[in-house]
Amino acid sequence: MFSNIFPLEIDFEKFSIQRVPYTEETLKSLRQNYNATHSFFRQHDHIYISNKSGEDLNIGSSYEFDVFKEREITLSLIRHVFFKTFLERFKNKVPLDFHPFRILSTREADDWVYDMLPENLKNRIGYKKLVELQFKYLEPNGEARFSVIANIERRWIFNFTCKDLLSMGFDPTGHEVLHSEVIPGLQNILAPNEEFVGTITSITNSVASVETASGQELINLEELALRRTSYNIKSFLAKTSGEKFAEDIFARIKREKRENLKHKRVWDELKKVIDSFCYTIPKLRDEKILYHNKDGFAFTIEGSPITFSSTFELKSPTFVFDKAGVKINNTAPDLGLSNYGPYDSNVFHLKSPSILSICHKNNRGRFTNFLKNLFDGTPESKYFKKGLKGKFELHNIQQEVCEVSNYTIEEYTKTLAKLDIAKPDVVIIELDDKVKIDDPLLYYRIKALMLTREIPVQVVLKSKIDGFNEYILNSIALQLYAKLGGVPWVLKSSMSVDREIVIGIGHSTVRKNTFAGAEQDRVVGITTFFSSDGQYLLSNKVKDVNYDEYFDELLKSLRESFNLLQTSNNWKSGDTIRLIFHIFKPIKNIEFDVVATLIKDYPNFKIQFAFVTIGSHHPFLMFDEYGGKVSYKYNNESRIGEFVPNRGSNFRIDKFSCLIQMLGGKEVKSDFHGASNPLLIKIRIPTGEENYREVEPLLFTDLQYIVQQIYSFTHLSWRNYLPSEHPATMLYSELIAKQLGRLRKIEGWSPDILNFSLKTKKWFL
Repeated sequence: MFSNIFPLEIDFEKFSIQRVPYTEETLKSLRQNYNATHSFFRQHDHIYISNKSGEDLNIGSSYEFDVFKEREITLSLIRHVFFKTFLERFKNKVPLDFHPFRILSTREADDWVYDMLPENLKNRIGYKKLVELQFKYLEPNGEARFSVIANIERRWIFNFTCKDLLSMGFDPTGHEVLHSEVIPGLQNILAPNEEFVGTITSITNSVASVETASGQELINLEELALRRTSYNIKSFLAKTSGEKFAEDIFARIKREKRENLKHKRVWDELKKVIDSFCYTIPKLRDEKILYHNKDGFAFTIEGSPITFSSTFELKSPTFVFDKAGVKINNTAPDLGLSNYGPYDSNVFHLKSPSILSICHKNNRGRFTNFLKNLFDGTPESKYFKKGLKGKFELHNIQQEVCEVSNYTIEEYTKTLAKLDIAKPDVVIIELDDKVKIDDPLLYYRIKALMLTREIPVQVVLKSKIDGFNEYILNSIALQLYAKLGGVPWVLKSSMSVDREIVIGIGHSTVRKNTFAGAEQDRVVGITTFFSSDGQYLLSNKVKDVNYDEYFDELLKSLRESFNLLQTSNNWKSGDTIRLIFHIFKPIKNIEFDVVATLIKDYPNFKIQFAFVTIGSHHPFLMFDEYGGKVSYKYNNESRIGEFVPNRGSNFRIDKFSCLIQMLGGKEVKSDFHGASNPLLIKIRIPTGEENYREVEPLLFTDLQYIVQQIYSFTHLSWRNYLPSEHPATMLYSELIAKQLGRLRKIEGWSPDILNFSLKTKKWFL
C-alpha cells in the first residue's frame, strides 16, 4: 500500500540561519524592504531570515540548529524556500495560499467547462483543478521524515466584479458576495484575500448596500464579487446565456465528478501533479528540481510516495447476545440476533411496548400491511421471518393506528390529543416523500412535538412503505428496539481489572449567519457514554451557553454523568478507572482542560485517561494497487473500488497518530461510489513540558488498543447491521448535533427535555 505522502531529501542534520530579536515593527519593516528576495518568519522570540536571492543583510546573529529537533524552524524554511522557488520557476502564476500551498491549474484540459464556454467567458468562468501541497514532519514506518502531502480539489473561478455583472445585464441584488482585498506587499505574489461579507440588499449608482454580520454597510461594486456557489453561478449563466446552457454546464460537471471519484483516477492525477513539482521535465522524470536558498538550505522532493503495510492487525469484533457472554457470533450481528435474541432480553422491561402509528387516511391499507410485516415478520424472507416481536423477543405489541387528513403539524397535534391509549413508548409516522421535500421543517416539527412529550419517533417515507422488503423492515425494527431503550448486542471486550468508560464529546456552534465577523457566541456541548463492550449508557446535552461559559458547563455536565456512572457501576475507592475520550472538532484546548480538571475532583480513584481526536477532515489518503473487487457487467470483467485499501487497513504516521480506512474496496458499490478519506486517530498530548509533566502519570497512550477499540465501535451504529464509517461515539454525537441544530429552529422546542427519560434511549437514530 502507499499514500499521498512524498518524502523530502535533506542532506544535512544541522544548519545555521540568521535571526534577530522579534518585534512587530522589525518584522513589518523587513518584509516591506526585502520581501522580494528574502523570507522572514517568527518562531517564539526571534525573526528568522532566509535569503533566497538577495544580498546578505548582515543583521542579527547566526544560529545553528538541529534540523530534526527544532522542526518548526525547519518546516518554516521548507515552506518559504519552496514558495520562493515556485515563484522563480513560474513567473506568471499567482498562488492562492501560502500554507497550505494552493494553486489553480492554468491548463485548458484541467478546466472541465472550458470548451463549452464562449470566448468572452473563457478563463473568466471555469471549473478548475486546484492543487494543494502541505509540508509536514511525520514519522511514517517509525522513520523521521519531512514530507509533502499532495491533494487535488475542484473549484469554480469567477473573475467578474459586481460592477462587471451589472454592465452584462445581471443584477447581483439578493446574492451573497465576497469582498476582495489585496494583501499589502503581496500584489502578484499571492491572490487577494477574500471574505464572505454578506448579501447585497440594494444598489445605488456603483455602491452596494450589503447586509453583513455588523449590519448594513456600503461597499463599492468594484470591490465585490459573487460568492462562488453553484446557485450564484447557475443564476448568472442562466440570465446571460440561457437556462439550457446553464443546465448543460452543470450536467458536464456532474458527469466529470462521477468519473473522477474513482480512487485510481485520483492517484493518476496526483502522480502527475507531484511529478511537476519533483522533476525539471516531468514526462522524462529526469533531473530533480532543487529547492534552495542562497544560504545553502536545500531539499528535493522524492517522486515515489511512502509505502507501508498495515501497522496493526485489527480484528473484527465478536458480537455478544447475553450477559454471561456465552451466546456469541463472530461474523454478523444479524445472524446472532436471529439465533439468540437481543443482549438484554432477560432484563428488558418493555416486553409489551405501546406503539402508536400515524398515516395519511389515503394510505391506510398499504400502511397497515407494512405494519403487519414489520411487527410479525415475512415468513418467506431470509433475514426477517420473526418480525420485530419475535426477533427481539417481545411478548406483545400494543398498537393503535390513527389517520391524518393532511400532512400538517396541526393534524398530528390533534391526533395526539384524542388518543385512546396512554402515552405510547414510540410513534411510527408515515410521511410523503414529496411533502418532506416541499416542507423540510415538517419532519422536525413532528419530531419536536413527540420528543417534547418524551416519545421517540420513527418516520418512514411513503416510498419505503410502498416498496418495503425484508432489508428495510429489518433495519427499521433494529432502530425501533434501540429507540425503546433496548440493547441489541454488545462487543466482547478484553478482560481487564481496570474499569473503562468511553466518552464521546462533540459540540455544535450557534451563529446568526456565516458572514465574516459573525460571532459564534453560543456553544452546545454533546456527550455520549459507552461501556468498554460498546453498551450505550447515556447521553447528555450541555445547555446552550456563551463561548466563555462552555468550560464550566461542560465540566458540570461531565461531573454529573460521572457521579451517576460511579453509583450505577458500583465503583469503589481505589479502583482504576480508565476514561477514553473521543473528541470531535475540539475547541482549542478547552475539552482537554475540562478533563484534567474533572480528574482532580476524584482523588479516591486511580484514573487513567486518553484524549483522542477522531476526524475525516485531513489531507491524508491511502491507496492499494491491488484493492477493489472484480465485477462482471455485460460479460466484461472490471474492477470496482480499484486502488481502495481493504477496510481496516491502517498506517501509523507518528508515535501518537494512525490512519485507518473504514470504507474498503470491497464495500465500494460502484465505480461512482468513490472512497472516503481514512479516519485520522490521534492521541492528544498536552503541549509544554510543564503541562506534560503534570498529567503524564495519568495518560493512557496505547495507540494500538485505541485504534482497535475505535474500529470495533464502528459495528455499533444500530441504524442497520452493517459497520459504519465512524465509531458510535462519533456517529451518535454527529446525529445528535445535526438534529439539535434543526430542532432549535422549531418554535416551542426545549432541548433540556433530552436530559430526562430520553437520556438512555437512542431517539436520534
